Amino acid sequence: MTAPAATDVDVLIVGGGPAGLAAATELARRGRDVTVVDRLDGLDDTTMLFTPRAVAAARRLGIDLLEFFHPIDRVRLTTSVADPAHPGGAVGPSTSSAWPRVRVAPEGGCVGTRASFVAHLRALAEVLDVTLLDGYDAVEPIVDRGFVRGACVRSPDGATAEVRATFTIVADGGNSNFGRLLGTYRQPDWPIAVAHAADYRSPLHLAAEAEIVVGVTDRAGTPIAGYGWMYPTGADTVGVGVMLMSTSASFAVINPAHLLDRVVEQHASRWQLDPEPATTPAGGRIPLGSSVGPLAGPTYVIIGDAGAAANPLTGLGIDTALETGIMAGDVVGEALDAESAAVLQQYPKLVDDRYGAYYKFGRLTERALGQPSFSRRLHHALGSRPSFAEGALRVGLQHLRAGRGGVPELIYRSARAAGVFVPDA
Repeated sequence: MTAPAATDVDVLIVGGGPAGLAAATELARRGRDVTVVDRLDGLDDTTMLFTPRAVAAARRLGIDLLEFFHPIDRVRLTTSVADPAHPGGAVGPSTSSAWPRVRVAPEGGCVGTRASFVAHLRALAEVLDVTLLDGYDAVEPIVDRGFVRGACVRSPDGATAEVRATFTIVADGGNSNFGRLLGTYRQPDWPIAVAHAADYRSPLHLAAEAEIVVGVTDRAGTPIAGYGWMYPTGADTVGVGVMLMSTSASFAVINPAHLLDRVVEQHASRWQLDPEPATTPAGGRIPLGSSVGPLAGPTYVIIGDAGAAANPLTGLGIDTALETGIMAGDVVGEALDAESAAVLQQYPKLVDDRYGAYYKFGRLTERALGQPSFSRRLHHALGSRPSFAEGALRVGLQHLRAGRGGVPELIYRSARAAGVFVPDA
């Protein structure tokens, strides 16, 4: 779409990923004039696991992912054990659990590609008359007397134009260039994650069980904070990947590509993986646990990975991208209805109310997992005790039960209460 020389809209959204499109959808349903600027850096065909919470958030937008993607009914937690013959360790005990049941989410998850999911979101946005400026780059904010009033955008042919807006939503991902122009910054001593993944052809691509591998080690055999995974896609391949947390003692010297190779070698026979990947291995850094801020200014808010919304325990961020996009859409819509920018300051509080205590617990837990002695004991329990594994899955996915709950909820709440007296990290 070609942008006019100057455009005035209710809301400008910088970034057309899941978070930005979720916000656009919410605002368009309120009858607001919304423009989304998206660079379209290239199709991201990354295979993703959509947890029940992500499925629930997509349903809130009007998309039932279980109709489009490969269903996943169970999650297997598998441990790695030391084996001198294999630098990455050998396959140890494992236990399989159904998705933890929680009132606000369906019972199932699914596996699909990010590109396909974004295509569904874009189609919905277009039906709702959201303007999508594909290939455009928001190069700098328009600032009027200290207030952000949209952005100067560059078209694919290099021409520039102004898109003026009452409010701006920043959703341009973990390396948020536009957010940094507005003054956002990351807490440098808080954890980050690095993911690396590829798809491999496998006759087991129709399996309805995803596998998480804990106890992955570095070349010296020391457990790292992080995990590996195998996600059957239902489309001839299995997505294999690793998530490496910066709290690992050897984080600075671990090559994620080599770590992925070791996980593939370890599990190739079990999953009948082809020797060569069907897609080019790729990955990147993921800011975690609300480590980026501030999340709001006088006339803008920051959402999704741009605001480090990903879970600090797992590195997963598709559910929180959708949830923060929906929250931002609601808050910005209310601010427009009230003709009051002050309403935007509700957004950081809503984010903190939903994620703040849990994310602090997650950051502190990741630091503990960076200690090999602690992680070895935990990984052994995960692989050998089904009830413990199911509880850990409930905590790790933030599928905690309201009310009294069970042992996982008791442990989490006790740790959260103790965390009040611990400096933030």
